[in-house]
Amino acid sequence: MYPTHVSDHDIQLLIRELSRDNQLPSGAQLRTAMQQRFGSRGGVTRIYRLLASARAKSAPPPPPNIAEMGRLQTELRNLREALQLADHREQAHQSRWALEVDRLRQQLATLEPLALQAKTALDTAELLRRQLHAAYVRIAALEAQLLNASQNE
Repeated sequence: MYPTHVSDHDIQLLIRELSRDNQLPSGAQLRTAMQQRFGSRGGVTRIYRLLASARAKSAPPPPPNIAEMGRLQTELRNLREALQLADHREQAHQSRWALEVDRLRQQLATLEPLALQAKTALDTAELLRRQLHAAYVRIAALEAQLLNASQNE
């Protein structure tokens, strides 16, 4: 039968509990404490991986040297300037396209009545075409009647 699985979270809590003055426990101490508390020593690779991640989290970053700080300040200044330039470009871009959209809206407002007039003209032309067709049909019918009447006489 397999031993119970202990979660990473429980092991990390145990690591914090066993830590003294920012000194992490050794792998052997941690595995012994796990045997006593959980009845399982855990895998060696897993335990040392969790210890390494706890060590990486607790280790303070090394103090930067003066040359590094100067380089970082220069880089920060350059990034701020680039950000200001990008912000200025974005504002100019937004202004340009707002003007373009406004111009197109005005153009649409002037052309809308013309589109309505064109639609009305097309509807009128269709009506006139139908009336003309009906007139041709009526003329043909009347001519046929006239031809029949003249042949009957």
